[in-house]
Amino acid sequence: MKTVELDFVGKVAVVTGAASGMGLLASKDLVAAGAKVMMCDVAAGSLEREASAISASHETTAANGEVVQMPCDIRSWEDAQGASAFALDRFGRIDLLFCFAGGYEARMCNSDVPFYEQPREVLDWGIDVNLRGAVYMARSCMPAMVAQGGGVICLLGSVSGFEGNGKGAMYGAAKSALFNFTKSLAICGAPHGVRAFCVSPGPVLTRPGMAGMKTLLGRAAEPSEIVDFILYLASGKGAFATGANYVLDGGRLCVKP
Repeated sequence: MKTVELDFVGKVAVVTGAASGMGLLASKDLVAAGAKVMMCDVAAGSLEREASAISASHETTAANGEVVQMPCDIRSWEDAQGASAFALDRFGRIDLLFCFAGGYEARMCNSDVPFYEQPREVLDWGIDVNLRGAVYMARSCMPAMVAQGGGVICLLGSVSGFEGNGKGAMYGAAKSALFNFTKSLAICGAPHGVRAFCVSPGPVLTRPGMAGMKTLLGRAAEPSEIVDFILYLASGKGAFATGANYVLDGGRLCVKP
């Protein structure tokens, strides 16, 4: 599958977690496929550098794509509302929302202790970034989709939503909650042509530590393998997909502990 074969020409996409990892890759691929992309991330410096690099790329020019960037803390209601307002002011519509922002709180907050010893701020970080942020962004962008009669919301789950974790317990709990939230978005969006789906990867090589996680296929996924699948579902080729959680884990959940 080639991303440029998908029908994103002229589509407006909001991407969170866009300064790195799969969010950055999705932003590049969408722009190369002719989309207008608003990149959102809390890491303002990295976001500006990456957005500038995409804007200057040959692929962007050749596809007539466009990219803008906005520093955004998805834990903030005001930031989430500001993101949708910025996109609407710049492009007049929002067709796609990709919620890539997230993280395993024990690692991200450098708190390698069991759940029952985790500080409150670590627990709050895990819930707020992985669940509250997706809720706020969907609530922010969905009214525009309803008003225009169509749109797609993609949430990023994880196999941790099935497995659980004794240290980063909020990560798994939040990802599990996204499975159900996806159904709710699909139910309320369907009468207005708005689809919603969740994709739950296993280990992905966005950082070296993922390489050691077991899967039936004996390896972690390349980021492009996850992003290509997500963009397929978000395109017209995936038009019948809504309300479901798609596990893309190389068979990790089949591996006995």
